[in-house]
Amino acid sequence: MKRKIGTIPQSQVYMLFTQYLFTSTIGFLLTPLIQIAHFSSWICVIVGAIFGLAVTYGSYRLAIRRPDQFFGVYGKEIVGKWLHVPVIIFMVISYMYVASAIMRQLLDLLIQFYLPLTPLWAAAALFGVCLAYSVRSGIESIFRAAQGIFFFSIAGIVVIPFLIYTQIDSNMVIALINHFDFKMVWNGTIFIESLFGEMAFIPFIYPYFTRGGTTMRSLGWATFTSVLVILASLIPAILVFGPDLAGNLSYTELELLRYSSPRSHLANLDPALIAIWMSSLFIKISLFLFVAIVGLTQVFSLKDHKPFALSMSTAAVILSLILVRSVPELDHMLSHGGTALVIITGVIPLIYLLVDWIRSFSSNKEKKTLSENKEG
Repeated sequence: MKRKIGTIPQSQVYMLFTQYLFTSTIGFLLTPLIQIAHFSSWICVIVGAIFGLAVTYGSYRLAIRRPDQFFGVYGKEIVGKWLHVPVIIFMVISYMYVASAIMRQLLDLLIQFYLPLTPLWAAAALFGVCLAYSVRSGIESIFRAAQGIFFFSIAGIVVIPFLIYTQIDSNMVIALINHFDFKMVWNGTIFIESLFGEMAFIPFIYPYFTRGGTTMRSLGWATFTSVLVILASLIPAILVFGPDLAGNLSYTELELLRYSSPRSHLANLDPALIAIWMSSLFIKISLFLFVAIVGLTQVFSLKDHKPFALSMSTAAVILSLILVRSVPELDHMLSHGGTALVIITGVIPLIYLLVDWIRSFSSNKEKKTLSENKEG
């Protein structure tokens, strides 16, 4: 397979994965997180991010063992072709599922607030056309797009706490410390780990990165930055609305913006915030879909991903339409089966790494024994 190797600088890796981690979390997942952990949600974000980064580090260790090869290609050397192929297909289905779920969340948001008379299928079709073009353009275009909107994306989120600081109930601040429930924290941590552990797909795209040895540093800084951005929205939401109300809002971040001072002209900038979210979420969906496509092309030794861009984008759009019938169903699906699916998918590279270590150890031991026998 002829592919461009080493075309994505580490600055773009940092910028894309920072947005990748906080956009869907802030846009759609603050509510279920607050429902799970209440005042302890901020602890879940920090601990879950550490666990997710640890899972990603395992995938990184697998990738650097063969830095110039793609996981879909060399995986069969580790576990055998007949096991590797169905495993990759399972991972591809998982990535398609996540991409479709995020797409459905975004479409529901747009139609509910801004396109109420537009059929869901029409909005999905237009989104699918853009998605197919993005994926066909290649991974370099996806990372460059993330770089172009990085600062706008960060600024659009971080500015909100400054608009609503007068609405914060300072009497609830102490509850962030003394309201601790281990079960809640554990469940919330698992939920957040599944989000940050999504970065475990990097072995599929690792050879595209320049100075691959510093990739983990970029991902670490991306995790740190995204945690700060998430907490900048999560903590004000809890202190303004309280955990009971915040845990039942459809779009917490939008409600925060609308709760700002009516004298502030920025209080009416929720369409601008939606535009920023759309761009960042579009990039995340494109990346998931690209990884799913290259996973197939790698495992079947195909030369190019472009012929699959339209068909896989169409499949993602159709899946987003038939996945669920309503937003509550989608939230229920993501909080129950969805989290487990993402965690299992993220652990698969760690299993490959363990098997590779064992086989390398056994091979080195056999070579050492043969060398000693020859010398003897």
